[in-house]
Amino acid sequence: MPSTIHVSAPGKLMLLGEHAVVHGRPCLVTAMDSRLHMTLTRTGDDRFTIDAPDVGASGVTGRLADAFRDGRALAQGTRFIESALRVFAEQIGLESGVSIATRSDFSSQLGLGSSSATVACALFGLARLQGVDLAPDRLFDLGLETIRRVQGTGSGFDLAAATFGGTLYYESAAPRRIEPLDAPGLPLVAAYSGIKADTATYVGRVSARLAAYPATVEHIFEAMHALVIAGREALTQGDWAQLGELLDMQHGLAHALSVDIPQTATLVFAARAAGAYGAKLSGAGGGDCVIALATDDRRADVERALEAAGGTLVRVPPNAPGVRVEVESAL
Repeated sequence: MPSTIHVSAPGKLMLLGEHAVVHGRPCLVTAMDSRLHMTLTRTGDDRFTIDAPDVGASGVTGRLADAFRDGRALAQGTRFIESALRVFAEQIGLESGVSIATRSDFSSQLGLGSSSATVACALFGLARLQGVDLAPDRLFDLGLETIRRVQGTGSGFDLAAATFGGTLYYESAAPRRIEPLDAPGLPLVAAYSGIKADTATYVGRVSARLAAYPATVEHIFEAMHALVIAGREALTQGDWAQLGELLDMQHGLAHALSVDIPQTATLVFAARAAGAYGAKLSGAGGGDCVIALATDDRRADVERALEAAGGTLVRVPPNAPGVRVEVESAL
């Protein structure tokens, strides 16, 4: 068994279906090749140490038995790793202490799913460190339990991207479906709005609107469902013009749910005016990233327009591999 292992997992961007996926409808999500890196080293004692400078955690240490004990972490930035340690210990078993260090290719401000990538890395790395072979579905189940202990809920689409990679059709409602899609030429352009979104606030806002106007909001969710089904077909056929139209409609539905803000709207309209096939906010809303579709002959114009409108380009390709080993060192 290795004594030290370095693993990584990708971030993600939502293509279609945000918010509706929280309420049991499907979505389309792609893994972005900007990765969360984690190095895990067995220590031989009964303690853990976590260094995660990207989330303000440095030298956090404690007994394994105290990791996320009673739903509390030793530090705010270590919640997901501590929850992973507890879930792994309960369901698989931890043989020794571990030192964990993380670094990220992307800022946690971007909304690319750093928490889910962290969870995927922690569970995958712990398994490999102990010589345990976890099938991706089992790894996903453990990860979802880990996240829900921290957040209380979670649809799991970002964890699916971190675990399986590629571009996925994801549906959380039973029976759960995680379907890889063949989309090698996806001409995605992404830009950060400059505003860090508060996902919990915007999920709560949509839930409140659902409670106030159940029939109307359910119709919006069903419309999003239909866009995902049509989008899956357009994506697998490489029909970027049609997929772009679907992105435009998804953005309109997100606006109807009151999750669009001026910064994301400005970027979306700038991309469209510059020749993108379509554009939308990606994620819960309230900031984070927007995405657009632009083939090679239009990409430069769209990128310039996004920057001129105040966006910061996120220059990483989609369809990234899921969680994987980068380096391991044997005893």
